[in-house]
Amino acid sequence: MFYIIIIRLKLTFLLQLVNYLNYYSYHCSQVKPDCNDMKSKLISTQSNEVLTHFNQMGQNCFDYSEAQKALPNSSDSALRELLSDMVKRGLLMRLKKGLYHIIPYDQEASSFMPDWHLLAKYLTRDTHHYIGYYSALQIHNLITQPSLKEQIVVAKQMRPSLIKIKNVEFQFIYHNEKHFFGAKKIWIDSYNRVLCSDLEKTFIDCLFKPDYAGGIVEIARAIYISQDNIKFNQLLEYAKRFKSQAVMKRLGFLLETLEIKTDIIPKLNKLKTASYVLLDTELPKSGKMVSRWSIQQNLDTETIKSALYT
Repeated sequence: MFYIIIIRLKLTFLLQLVNYLNYYSYHCSQVKPDCNDMKSKLISTQSNEVLTHFNQMGQNCFDYSEAQKALPNSSDSALRELLSDMVKRGLLMRLKKGLYHIIPYDQEASSFMPDWHLLAKYLTRDTHHYIGYYSALQIHNLITQPSLKEQIVVAKQMRPSLIKIKNVEFQFIYHNEKHFFGAKKIWIDSYNRVLCSDLEKTFIDCLFKPDYAGGIVEIARAIYISQDNIKFNQLLEYAKRFKSQAVMKRLGFLLETLEIKTDIIPKLNKLKTASYVLLDTELPKSGKMVSRWSIQQNLDTETIKSALYT
């Protein structure tokens, strides 16, 4: 009887060792630091099954329905308890209800935050989306001030339209079918691409809602420094397709004010109507009326141009 107890103890120890090695191996494949310096994390057999399942799929983020596939024999209550326990142990990060991200082995749960851009596809799931506005300007390396907000354009209304993960806000901005176009996959590092508005569509979107893009000064600077990379005929076609007088007037006004040489300026001028729009939606309704572009210029030209060299 004594020998049987000893054998069982050894088997239990070996099983725990295998679980630890599997978890250790999984996270060594996810991160580059010296694995010998990593802190150990407690892990159960079922936790290991979940992590191994998604490791084999090359997937760092998953929802509850996918977790069910990883443990098909677990009851609903048992699985929910397991996932909750994995969050408490620092193995998983809960992004929102029913959505989890695996925490790398060498990372502390309290400080870990995945790349914001990579979370967009998981937070939107089956909804058509692309990263836009100020976040797109960041991906195109055109911003002057960092932001703690990720802006995601979606093809259908999402509720809530704003969620917070750690100290980062994720804003879901609805565009109807006529305004939802111009996205492509763009590299954000050596390994990952994300759906983001292309350069020209980024400017169209930003001019549509300047307050979502840091204001007219920020947009003007971005247009100016990227003028050699802009496909102006594409920009004009996007402006026509978007069918927003505010966009056409702000775009024409800025191109002319910034003295950017392009033949689309007179074409934009012919498309404008007589009704006036505000130049910068973040500022009060004041300033002179510029009849050439039907713009109420509530931001002086010197302020716009001074930002080009900062």
